[in-house]
Formats: sequence, C-alpha cells, structure tokens
Amino acid sequence: MKKYIVLLCSVALVGIADSEPLTLDRALELARQNSPELRAARLNTQSAEKAVGAAGRWLNPKLEFEAEGVGGDLDGFNDTEYTIALMQTFERGGKRKHARAVAQESIGIAFQAEAEKELMLLADVRLAFIEVLAQQEVGGVREEQEELGRAFVQVAKTRFEAGGASEMELVQAELQLEEILLSQTCCFGDLEAARTRLASLIGISEKELGELAGGYYTLDTVETGAIAASHPALQRMDARIAVTRAQAQRAKAQDATDITLAAGYKYEAAEDVNTFVLGAKIPLNFVRSGRVEEAAQLLRADALGAEREEVRRRLQQGLSVIAALYKGAKLEAEMTRDKLIPKAEEAYQLSRAGYEAGRYSWVELIASQQNLADIRIRQIDALKDAHLARAEIHRFMKEGM
Repeated sequence: MKKYIVLLCSVALVGIADSEPLTLDRALELARQNSPELRAARLNTQSAEKAVGAAGRWLNPKLEFEAEGVGGDLDGFNDTEYTIALMQTFERGGKRKHARAVAQESIGIAFQAEAEKELMLLADVRLAFIEVLAQQEVGGVREEQEELGRAFVQVAKTRFEAGGASEMELVQAELQLEEILLSQTCCFGDLEAARTRLASLIGISEKELGELAGGYYTLDTVETGAIAASHPALQRMDARIAVTRAQAQRAKAQDATDITLAAGYKYEAAEDVNTFVLGAKIPLNFVRSGRVEEAAQLLRADALGAEREEVRRRLQQGLSVIAALYKGAKLEAEMTRDKLIPKAEEAYQLSRAGYEAGRYSWVELIASQQNLADIRIRQIDALKDAHLARAEIHRFMKEGM
C-alpha cells in the first residue's frame, strides 16, 4: 500500500517545482483561489456594491415640445403656437434616500452568502483532506504488515528447510502474506477516490496533488458554546431583515406626492409674440397604498425574524450533536492509543519471543501480529472519525468567529 502511495505521489511531483507536501493550510488557500462557486459569489457581491451607485439618483428631466393650431381652418403655420419646455420631477418623502438604503442593505445579503459558501467549501476541503490522510495512514500500517509477513515467510521457510518447522507453518505464513496483500488492493480505489475528490475541491489535477502532510495523530480540545451571531447564515438573515425593513420605509414614502416643475418658451406666430411659460404638476394622492405596502413588508420582516431563530436553533442543534460525536471519537482514539496499542504490542513481542523459544505456535504469533495491526487501524479509524467531526464543527464555528 505504501508503495502505491509513493507511486501516486511521485507521479504527482513530476513537472512541479514545489515538491513540498501539501498541507491543510495550502489546500484551503488553493480552494479559495480556484473555486468557481466562490468566484461567482464574489462577483454577486461586487454587483450589489455597484447597484448602490445607481440607486436613489435624480430622475432625468423631460424635454417637451408642442405645436398648436397647425393647419385646419387656420392659415397654415402662420397662426400656430409653439411651446418648448424643460420639466423636472422632484421626489418627496425621502424616496431617493430609501432607495439607496435598500441597495446598501442588499450588499449584506450578497456578502454573507459569499461568506457562507466559503465556510461550506472549506469544511468540505477539510473532510476530503482527512479522508486522504486516513488512507495514507492505513497504507502505512498495511505496508508494515507486508514487511512482517514477508519476514515471517522467510523465517518459516528457513525453519522448514532446517527441519525445525512443519510444512503447515510455512503454508500458514504464506497464506497470511496473501491476505495482507489482498487487504492492500481493496484500499487502492478508496485512496484514489479520496485524492480525486480533494483535487477537485482545491482546483488542481490529481497528478498535481502530491503527498499530504498533517498532524493526523494530534487532536485538540474543542470548546463549543452558543452559535455566534456572526455566523454567515445568521448574518445573511439579518441582512434580509434589514432589506425588508428598508423596503417598508421606501413603500411608505410612495404616499408622498412628487412635484414636477416646468419652465419653457412659447411663440405665437399670428401675433409674433414670445413669452416664457412656467408650470407645476402635483398628483392628488387620494388613495394611499404606501402604508398598506409598508405594513405588509413589516410583517415579512417579522416572519424573517422567526425564520432566523429557526436557523439559529438548527445550527445550535447541529453543533451540539457534532461536538458530542467529536468528544466520543477523541476519547476512543486516546483510549486505543493509551490502553489497547501498548497491550497489543506487548502481546506481539511476547508471542514472537515465545515462538522463537518454541513455547508458542505459529498460529499464536500470526494472531498477535494481526491483532496489533487491527488495533492500529482501529485507532486510525477513531482518529478519522474525530477529525471528520472536527472538520464538521468548522461549518458552525470557524476560527475567529
């Protein structure tokens, strides 16, 4: 298994100047740089920021031209009156201010959606990274098993040729070696699949991935509490509430009547008279629908507030469950390391010494060796469960949050 890992990693390093093993920090950095999903989220945030500049601007003025009394019973164009005027509408009630507020608050939705996608992506990268590390560690144990198995076969063969062992012992040693080799082959697909997934998440090819480096046998203590209000999912809900309340204020402002002022020039051809024209338009808002829309928007904001609380409760529940799983897996890994492995190593050494002294049979030696390997793999699996749970915790509480 280890030879297979070395082969994979050596192929990956061909043509790459930087031959350093891939660390978790580097994998996270590559994921941030190469993720199309994150790039799309960043562009959405930039789009929301640009929209602020277009919101709440003055309405464009209008140029109005009118010709009255053209033809008909009148004398062609000689009796026509021409009017040209410039009109400007002035919005009242703070419409422009509230439009800018809606656009400004909308940035928060896009920004927090981007932060949430980054949080989920980096958690996925951590999970994939741990899967590859675990497969590498299992490969190391299988490689050691293979080396011991080959050594056992050689010892059995030597003892058989010297007449100190039966043919059955030699066959058992060879059978044990074949079982070890078979256990290696079943892990090849798991390792390659894990490497492919990780490479896809960080945006490089599987051949560029190289070997991974990390503190697999180290577990830190995680203190979990209440979900922070700064969690992107909660911040995004806060931004949606803020946008809805801003929309309510904008809807209320629609009841304020706008004023349109006009100033122009009028020419009467029949009298050859030039005059200035002034005008104003004020709509009569007998029906005020703005307050109704405001009330509807405020109800939507209250509904979003309740939805935010449900999101917080689900996040808190998920964090509590995964924290409990982490503690359990961490405890199992530590007990395996401190209790089981020392005893299994002691049993193996006693079996080997007893076999060499003729006190134990070949079957007992093989059983103790296999038991030691199984316990080591059990530790790797427990560590894997703990690391995976730790990675899941990052979905709920990242560093600095």
